[in-house]
Amino acid sequence: MTSGVSIAGRTFRSYALLTSLFCLFSILSLMETRAAVMPGGNGGWLVIASRSQAHEAVAIAQGYASRYPKTTVFQSNNGYYAVTIGWMNQPAGNSYRSQLISSGAIPGDSYFHNGQRFQYVVWSATGITGGASPSLFAATRIDGGAGRPAAQGYVTGLDPRGDNYLSLRTGPGTRYQEIARMGPNTRLTILGRSGSWLNVTLTTGRTGWAHSRYIASLPANTPIVSRPPATAPPVVSPPVVTKRTISPPRQAVVGNLAQSGDTFLSVRTGAGTSHPEIARMLEGTQVQMLAQQDAWVEIELPNGMRGWAHGRYLKAPETNKVVTDIPVVGPETVPVENDALDKLVSNLPNGKRVALIIGNSAYEHTTPLDNPKNDATDLTDTLKRLGFTVLLGLDQSKAAMDMTVRSFVQNISDADVALFFYAGHAMQVGGKNYLIPIDAKFEDSTAIDFETVELGTILNYMNAPGRLSIALLDACRDNPLSRRFHRTLGKSRQSFASRGLAAPEAGGGNILIGFATAPGDVALDGDTDNSPFTKALLNHIETPDLEIEIMMKRVKAEVYETTRGEQSPWHNSALRREFYFVPKK
Repeated sequence: MTSGVSIAGRTFRSYALLTSLFCLFSILSLMETRAAVMPGGNGGWLVIASRSQAHEAVAIAQGYASRYPKTTVFQSNNGYYAVTIGWMNQPAGNSYRSQLISSGAIPGDSYFHNGQRFQYVVWSATGITGGASPSLFAATRIDGGAGRPAAQGYVTGLDPRGDNYLSLRTGPGTRYQEIARMGPNTRLTILGRSGSWLNVTLTTGRTGWAHSRYIASLPANTPIVSRPPATAPPVVSPPVVTKRTISPPRQAVVGNLAQSGDTFLSVRTGAGTSHPEIARMLEGTQVQMLAQQDAWVEIELPNGMRGWAHGRYLKAPETNKVVTDIPVVGPETVPVENDALDKLVSNLPNGKRVALIIGNSAYEHTTPLDNPKNDATDLTDTLKRLGFTVLLGLDQSKAAMDMTVRSFVQNISDADVALFFYAGHAMQVGGKNYLIPIDAKFEDSTAIDFETVELGTILNYMNAPGRLSIALLDACRDNPLSRRFHRTLGKSRQSFASRGLAAPEAGGGNILIGFATAPGDVALDGDTDNSPFTKALLNHIETPDLEIEIMMKRVKAEVYETTRGEQSPWHNSALRREFYFVPKK
């Protein structure tokens, strides 16, 4: 018994010693961790949000990361997750916080925290995560450290023969929305940098981003009320971007485009070349002018599509000249040299044929594709020769795709034949197919709802009684974006995102649906100017007296042969009547 007590006592003392050492180690580790996120001095982390769930905090942080490159999520010792946009020394930090709140850039209840509760980094736009790391502070400080005040600067280097203004944008890049325009020598305060872009605030309190190429710094301690260096002209206030309604709307036509360097005038989603192109107008195209913003005019096309075009190329219509209808989008019809084909095309049925062609190549957040833009352009030329009114969309963002699809839906209301062709990235999730615009990021699980266009929505509008519909998709290429999205879903939902595209049902409509490859497989982009599928389609679509289902079989055979069996197109038909692109004599 005595021996047993002694052994138990020694065991207890050993356990107590180990427990004490573990507690001491934990305290030291926590102190080290806190030291890593609590630099000390007269400063603090600017906290813009706090959430009880890590995924909620990370989602918020991702929304701010593009504007604030040092955005970080910390886990606090109280169980909450803090979203911060960087460590700042005072008083510059307080001034910066006030400017951001007044401009609406961050919530009004944002505050500074010294980091005492912060234990480790859960997520950071810098890529640094985990516990103690001296580089964390160098990566997350946004004011350069040492309490240096924000620098003063002014706008310079603009071309007086050009736009002669510098855009102020919501984020560091031309893809972000323009919120103001700054004239030469506009005074500003430089708050931070992201690459070649500067985060600045104007004397009016408005904060945004501008390209550093056109901003010069003033000497230190220059009073804010003083002018820039003597070599610069006097300070001018930034011009205000305004939109003026034209009431009543006025008629206009596209004038001479020789000086533009193009054969078409672009229609864009907003007033400026930074906005996506959604249509192309030829000389003589009729429009209605609705509003004006600087040199840009908001217009409405005869098919109901609205957008913005440069006013330099719009003029009043000639009263003594009848302006014929010109295709709204794309190049003019190419003359047909083949007399036999020309004769056949002249005998096309009177029914209205409308096509929507979209080719997305220049993806911004994944590997670009070489051929979709070529595929769409070449097919557009062919369909125009075959009597189709074509709406062409090239390298379209989500906003541009939505507008183009809507215009297509409006145009097919009285069409006898409706055709939709898409080349670019796409994916299937939960048995549904989604087309991917060029600006999709796929950073979280909401991307499928807000960054894509569902194929089923387009097919539902096409599938109407009395109309023959054709949908062709050259969109099953290997897609890094879908793999990124697959990882964001988590293991419980990953089975919903599958390889290739799903086989859609033709339903009760008079429709044919064709894919570049079998459902669930991946197609090739091709080594020539066109993909294997589109190249074969172009080879057979103008064959006289060739019914479409026989044509699809010939396309399938050619693709299978040219790819040596690696790719085999697929189609599902519910057509109740024959269709010929080039009909019988």
